Amino acid sequence: MHICFVCREYVPSLRGGGIASYIKEMAENISRNNHKVTVICASDDTRKEYSYIENGVNVIRLSGGDFIIPQVEKKNLINRFRIFYRFFSYRKKILQTIQSIKDIDIIEVPDYGAESYYLKVLKIPIIIRLHASTLILNELISGKKGITKSNWHIYWQGLQEFKEIKRAQYITSCSQAMKEIVVQRLSLIPDKIKVIFNPIKVPHWTSNINFQKLSRKRIRILLPGAVYNLKGGEDLIKACIQLTTTSNQQFELYLIGKKGKFANYLKNKYASYKWIHIPGPIPREEIMKQYVQADIICLPSWWENMPMTCIESMLCGCLVIGSNSGGIKEIIEDGENGFLIPPKSPQALAQKIEYVLNLNEKQINQIRINAHNTILQNFNIDIITSKTIQYYEYVIQHYHNQNNTYKL
Repeated sequence: MHICFVCREYVPSLRGGGIASYIKEMAENISRNNHKVTVICASDDTRKEYSYIENGVNVIRLSGGDFIIPQVEKKNLINRFRIFYRFFSYRKKILQTIQSIKDIDIIEVPDYGAESYYLKVLKIPIIIRLHASTLILNELISGKKGITKSNWHIYWQGLQEFKEIKRAQYITSCSQAMKEIVVQRLSLIPDKIKVIFNPIKVPHWTSNINFQKLSRKRIRILLPGAVYNLKGGEDLIKACIQLTTTSNQQFELYLIGKKGKFANYLKNKYASYKWIHIPGPIPREEIMKQYVQADIICLPSWWENMPMTCIESMLCGCLVIGSNSGGIKEIIEDGENGFLIPPKSPQALAQKIEYVLNLNEKQINQIRINAHNTILQNFNIDIITSKTIQYYEYVIQHYHNQNNTYKL
C-alpha cells in the first residue's frame, strides 16, 4: 500500500505543531510496517522546492506556500495576504504533484488548510483527519461564531475547510470530543467519522514511575504548551496564588511553550510573583526532563482536542490535573490515572491541587502507574498504526467497490 500524507507542516519546520508531529511519527511507523509512504508538505521558505528520503519516508517540500514565516521571508503587507492570492495556485500544485506520482493508493489530509481542495478529481480515496479546523479553534478561543476581529483574515480559508469536511466521504478524528463538535457544527452523520487516537512513540519517552517524593514545601508545577488564554495559564496562576495565601503553600510554576502577546500580558500582570516562570518554548527533547522534574502537570485548558502534552506526561508517570472539557477526559479518569477539574475555575483547580498534595505516597504511586499503563494500552504508536492501516484498507476496498473499479 502506498499512503500519501498531505500537510503544510512537517517536522522539522518553524511552523510545525501537533499536526506536523503526528504525521511524522505516523509516516515513519507506517513505513517501518513495510508500506510505501510519501509526505507532500510546504517548504518554510516558499521560494524553494526540494525532496528527500528520511527514515524510509519520501518527503516532498513544495514552494509557493500560502503563508509567511517572518524568520525566513520578510513580512510585508502583500505577503500577509498570501492566504488569498496563493490559495488556489498552491493547492493546484499539490494536485499536480500527486498526479506525477501515479501509484498512490490512499491520501490523508488534515482539516486545517483545506488542502484537499482540488483532490476530488483524483480516482484515489481521500481521508480528512480532524485536528482542529481554523474556525472551530477560533470559536473555542473567542466563544463567538462568524467573522470576528481576531479571525477576519482567515475566515474565508475556514469556510473552505468546512466545505471540504462536509463533502468528505471518509473522516477520522483524534478525539470523540472533536468528532462531536464537528458533527453538531456541520450537521454530519456521526457514523461518518472514525475516532482513532493520536499515537506516541513509547521507547522515545522516559517511563520513570518511581519519582522522588513530593517535597510538600515548594511544589514544582508545569503547564506545557503554547502560552495563550485557551490553555488556562492565568487560571493556574490564580489557583496557585490562592493556595499561597490560604495555606502558605510555596510553588515554582512554569508555563513552557510558544509565547506571544498573552504571555507578555501574564508576565507584566504577575511580575511581582517571582516564582512564576514563562521562559518560552524549549526543544521537544527537553520537555521530557521537565515532565520528570515536575511534581504536578497542570492542563487547565478551556478546551483541548487530544493534547500530546497529556499523553506524554502520563506516559512518563506524572501526576496530571486536566480540564474535563474536550479530549482530556477521554484520557484521564478522575482519581484513577489523573485528575479532572472544570475549565475556567481557578478555585476548583486550587482545591484539586490541594487534594493531590494531601494524598499519601502509596496513592500517588498507584496513580502514576495507572497513568503510565493507560498510555501504553491506548496510545502506543504500534497499536494506533495497526488501527490506522486497518481503516486505510477498509477505505480503499469500500471506495473501489463503490466506484466499480478494480484495485489489488
